[in-house]
Amino acid sequence: MPLAEAYGSTLDYAIIAIYFAAILGFGTFFGRYAKSTKDFFFGGQKFSWWLIAMSMVATGVGSYSFIKYSAVGFTHGMSSSMTYMNDWFFIPFFMFGWLPIIYFSRVRSIPEYFERRFNTPARIMAVVIILAYMLGYIGFNLYTLGVAAKAVLDVDLYLAMFVIAFVSAIYITVGGQTAVIFTDLVQGFMLLGAGVVTLLLGLNYLGADGGIVEGIKTFWSHLGFQERLPFARFNRPPDFNFVGVFWQDGVASSITFLFINQGLIMRFLAAKSMNEGRKTILFNTLFLLPLSMIAVGNAGWIGNAMAHMGLLDPHTDPKEVFVAVTERICQPGIFGFVLAALTAALMSTIDTLINAVAAVAVYDVYQPFICRNRSDKHYLAAARWISLGGMAAGLAIAFIFTNFKSIYAAHGAFISVVTPPIVVSVFLGAFWKRYTPAAAFWSMIGGAALIVLSIFFPQMIYPFGTWLHGVDPAGKYKFMRAFYGIVASGVVGVIASYFTKPKPEAEIAGLWIGSIDWARAFFKGGKPSYELGEKIVADLRVSDEHTCGPHKDVVRLPEAPDAQPPADYPIVRLSHEDMKRMKVSEGDLLYVADARRWLGGLRSLHCRAGRGHDQGNVVLMHEDAFKEGSFVADRAVRVEKFF
Repeated sequence: MPLAEAYGSTLDYAIIAIYFAAILGFGTFFGRYAKSTKDFFFGGQKFSWWLIAMSMVATGVGSYSFIKYSAVGFTHGMSSSMTYMNDWFFIPFFMFGWLPIIYFSRVRSIPEYFERRFNTPARIMAVVIILAYMLGYIGFNLYTLGVAAKAVLDVDLYLAMFVIAFVSAIYITVGGQTAVIFTDLVQGFMLLGAGVVTLLLGLNYLGADGGIVEGIKTFWSHLGFQERLPFARFNRPPDFNFVGVFWQDGVASSITFLFINQGLIMRFLAAKSMNEGRKTILFNTLFLLPLSMIAVGNAGWIGNAMAHMGLLDPHTDPKEVFVAVTERICQPGIFGFVLAALTAALMSTIDTLINAVAAVAVYDVYQPFICRNRSDKHYLAAARWISLGGMAAGLAIAFIFTNFKSIYAAHGAFISVVTPPIVVSVFLGAFWKRYTPAAAFWSMIGGAALIVLSIFFPQMIYPFGTWLHGVDPAGKYKFMRAFYGIVASGVVGVIASYFTKPKPEAEIAGLWIGSIDWARAFFKGGKPSYELGEKIVADLRVSDEHTCGPHKDVVRLPEAPDAQPPADYPIVRLSHEDMKRMKVSEGDLLYVADARRWLGGLRSLHCRAGRGHDQGNVVLMHEDAFKEGSFVADRAVRVEKFF
């Protein structure tokens, strides 16, 4: 019996419809907080780490994740987990290198970093590669959910993609990054919940009358030795071995996700501070990533055990394993929840990517080259129209992925072709001062050319995989293309650096790891004050006794490049006693937020300390700043010093 007939019950469709309506309303509700391009793209740069961390679950887990990792788990067992667990060593580079650079230098987009670190040609190349990467990812996610919807509900592939794209486009266009963060928060819980439900139901199914405990024993006993291991063999099988997955997923894909993915970067730039961003990535790596790995892969593991037990055809198409397993373990209603979670996975990844596409298009194409010196309101309207256009482009790209037999192969081919040149450029730019503008440009041009050439002449990849077990002697082995691309782009970049002239050190201050202290001073607009005192809770009062402009005694450092002036922070005034307790001086950066911590920074504002007052435990703030922070009258606020 087709799955749609077995589980397409009225209850299932009702749950899916309720989910669509709820997420649409939830997302558009937060549209009222998008009052500027800073709000639309970076959520006002004010959110707490836990809110961003949970929303990142939904960003990192796409609809392709359930389909892709279930397929790999069915074929290779629990070693599918290594694609989630082999990139931890890059986290310190991100936490202590890349994150401080982009946060304190006030970079709004990755291509903007390329212009400031290198030059305009490098920026243009970065725009092309990053837009190709993000639009391709949108199309890939639409395609994978369409595959699932067609198998489960027997609906047209493109109709399913269109409906999901339409709903996502509405709340992204209205609410921007704030809507993305809060909808992804809900969808993150849904994704993890669906993964847990699938695992428990699967184990219960395997245990029959013995329940989950017996199911665990049965599951484990029906996996082969290699299928129980978290990592595949070093160099076999040819299509899924540790070394190949390491270079393709652990290096090319992970560096791209952490360093290049504009959507993820914007999520970190929405944090209220750089330290909140560090807490986010640490919590995500140690806790949320392992949970996500289990959530997206367990259907494949259960299916693998079912195949050994004769409960599932071992020749089942791996792309359909997630559907085949849920067919057997889900009941009406639960099936609707799982399908809604699969939809949530798509929407939560796409909303981030669409917002990122709009940011790159506005900041790196529209504003500098098409329509300069317009109002922020004009660029906000343009961002919303571009969001719609980005979704349409993703839909157009989706059909390309129908040519691949394996979703994992499709994803791997996409990553290995598009990302290595820009991965090399951004990594060398952030961690090697000698890396030159010309080298960055030729790394991207030359690296991309060599990768494209390897598609027509795969023998070029053969030297990078001759020691792998089962390699075709004709040189047609393509699993190591990511390794080949990184090496090729890196060699071009290093050689070009030694034959070309680097930018003066003053021009790249704050843009590489050796100049983070300068970047911190640039962020503040003056000398940082690292001595921190207490955090206080105070009453908020609107006052006209001060301005909302920058404090007259706080100026940009003389040696700062003219790339971008420091932010124009509103001025707030604290009592002399509170300033003493907090060890705050005039000009220091403060963060004022509604005292209700569960809001996660939704009602908050970065400010600069003005002169003290003698009116008690009160924060004085101008009416314009009060509105900008979306504060509520008669609500206490928390105040903390940054530096």
